[in-house]
Amino acid sequence: MALLLLCGMAIFGGCTSDKDQPAPDAPVENGSGSDNPDGDGMPGDSDDPNGSAPDVLDGYADPDGVLILNQGAPRMENGTVTWLAPDGTVEEDIYGKVNGTSFGNTAQDLYLYGGKIYLMSNNIDVPDLGSGEAGDGCIVIVDAVTFRRERAIRYEELHYTKPEGSNEEVDELSLTMPLENIAVIDEQNIFLADNQGMYRYDATTGKLTIIKGSYAFGNQGNTIETVVAPRGMTVIGDRLYCAGGGFWTNTKLFEFSKGQDEVTRTLDLSGEFISGICRTGDHELVVATCGRSGSTKSYLTFVDTEAWRVTLEKPISVDISAEFMNTSGVTRVGDYLYFAAGTLTVGRVSLKTWRIEPGYIEVKNDAPNAQYLTCNVVGDPVKGLLYVSVSDDLGEAIVSPGNVLVYDCSGEEPRLVRNIANQASYPVNIYPMSRFQ
Repeated sequence: MALLLLCGMAIFGGCTSDKDQPAPDAPVENGSGSDNPDGDGMPGDSDDPNGSAPDVLDGYADPDGVLILNQGAPRMENGTVTWLAPDGTVEEDIYGKVNGTSFGNTAQDLYLYGGKIYLMSNNIDVPDLGSGEAGDGCIVIVDAVTFRRERAIRYEELHYTKPEGSNEEVDELSLTMPLENIAVIDEQNIFLADNQGMYRYDATTGKLTIIKGSYAFGNQGNTIETVVAPRGMTVIGDRLYCAGGGFWTNTKLFEFSKGQDEVTRTLDLSGEFISGICRTGDHELVVATCGRSGSTKSYLTFVDTEAWRVTLEKPISVDISAEFMNTSGVTRVGDYLYFAAGTLTVGRVSLKTWRIEPGYIEVKNDAPNAQYLTCNVVGDPVKGLLYVSVSDDLGEAIVSPGNVLVYDCSGEEPRLVRNIANQASYPVNIYPMSRFQ
C-alpha cells in the first residue's frame, strides 16, 4: 500500500492481541495441517505453485536468493529491487543497474512465472521532491535471470469495458489507485487487483477484463466497489485463490480460473476481515480471518481446494490482522504460522498444538531505533527463515534508515542470523525465490 495508508498503522488498529488467553493445546485434526507426508506441506517440496515442476533458474531467479521489493519514499524515490544473493552479498537497485531506468513509482508487488518477473507499481506520479524521473510502466516484465526489461505496460493501456449494471457515463474505465497484488498463471492470465476488484490481463492481446463476482455496485451503480481482498492470493495449477468480504458480502474464499472472467467458486468463511492465505499442501490452503478493532476473535480455516470444503476451522484468541498492508498477515515456517499485526512484536501459533506465543520475537531488541513494520513478516519455509522489515520513520517524503532482520526459526527460540541495514527502502514485500520454483 501507499505509505500514507501505512502510516495509519500507528493510529488505527485491527484486532488486538490478548496475551493472557492462549489457545488450548489440541492435536491437529485429521486432514487439517497438511496433505504433504513430510509435514512441511509447502509447494516447493512437491510441486511448483503453478502446478508443474519448472526448470530451476539461476541469476536473479536463483531459488536460493531473495528479492526485496522497495516502495521507497514516493515523493523522494522510485521503486527499486534489492537482491540478496545465495552467497550473502547484497545488490541494490538491480533494475536500475541493468536497464538504466526506474520501473515505476510506488511499487506494490511482483511475481515470477515462465522465466519472467512481473513488476507492478502505481506509477502515476514521479518523485517531485527527488529525481523527477518517470517510471517505465505499471506492469514491467523482465527476464528473470538477467532482470533485463522485455516489456513495459503503462497506465494508459490498462482500461476495461465497464461491466453490465454500471451507470458510468463512459464505456471504457481505468484502474483506480493504489494497485494491490498480482499473480500469473500464464501470459494470457495475469491477475491483478485494485480497490475496485480483480482483473484478468491478457498480455498477448492487451485486453483487461474486470472479473464478475469480484466486485459489487455501490451508489445505485454509480461506483464499483471491491469485494476481494487479494493479499496472499495463491496460484495452484490453473486456478487462483484469494479471500474477501466485509461491507458488500459475507467473508468468502474466491476461486478464479484460467481463461474465465467470472468467479468460478466461493466458499463461506468465519471472521469479518481477511488477514491472508498460506498454502499448506498440494491442494490445501489455510485462510486467516479476524474481527474488528479491539477484537481477538480470529479464525484459521483449512480448505481442500479439490473437494472445495473446509477440513478444519480453528478459532484463536489473538490479533492476526494484516493491517493496511498488501502482504498476507500470516506466513508459514515449518509447523507454525507467524504474524505481527502491524506491531514490532512477532507472534506465532503452532499448527500441531494450537499454542500461541504472542511475544516470540521482540524486534526492538535487535533494531532499537525501529518504529514501524514496512510489510508483514515473510517466511521462507524451505530454509526455516523469517524476514522482518522495519524502518525508523514512515512518510512519503522521508528517506528513512531501515533494517531487514532475518531469523532462524527452526529451533524453539528465534535466532537472528542477519541484519541487513540501510540497503532497502520501505520494502513492501520480500520474496524468497524458492516460493516460485
